[in-house]
Amino acid sequence: MNKIVKDKMQREIMVVSNKAIFWDIEKESKFYYNFEVNFEKNILDNYEYMIRWDAEINFDYKQPIGYGIVINDDNKIFVYKRWWSWSNAWEHRLHNKIAFWVWGHIEKDDQYFENPISDSLIREIEEELNIKHENVKSVEAIWYINNEMDEVSKVHIWIAYIVKIHNTNFELLDWELDNWEFVSLSELELMIFSGEYDVESWSKIIFEPLKEYLK
Repeated sequence: MNKIVKDKMQREIMVVSNKAIFWDIEKESKFYYNFEVNFEKNILDNYEYMIRWDAEINFDYKQPIGYGIVINDDNKIFVYKRWWSWSNAWEHRLHNKIAFWVWGHIEKDDQYFENPISDSLIREIEEELNIKHENVKSVEAIWYINNEMDEVSKVHIWIAYIVKIHNTNFELLDWELDNWEFVSLSELELMIFSGEYDVESWSKIIFEPLKEYLK
């Protein structure tokens, strides 16, 4: 394991206990939620910090993740493939998969943001896509995602945001992201269901509510 990965895994990140998040509902009841339950408030009222090494294998806790779906002025969606080799990413299980979100763990330094979840997400988008702050038009929380189907998902809960940006030329600064483009909703649907692409599970889960939102 190289030094970059080791440093990432030794950082303190935001976690919240399953009991605090799901105190009044069944955790496994469904994959995504509208705002009938305010998970964001449950998280912001109860979060703590844990070394990421420990959090990745502690199934009593969830790591809250802001999940940004980036849409430009043409109503097209940012899609990319994660580079499959020579990657510094801890989540090697996600390599070479198509996705249409930008995300990052919420670190202890983010506690000074007004909303550590959404504000750290915008920082990630600005850093990874090299988008200037003035080109971000709006940020809107839409859904929560809880997927208990695999070992990665069991330790994460996602707060999904629609992030609208102005059309702008930019260059990805994260070299782990490859073959990016903006695609229409119909093009994205074909990518997901054609069988020709390896689409990661969270993107499959969020596609139907995204489709409803964009109609």
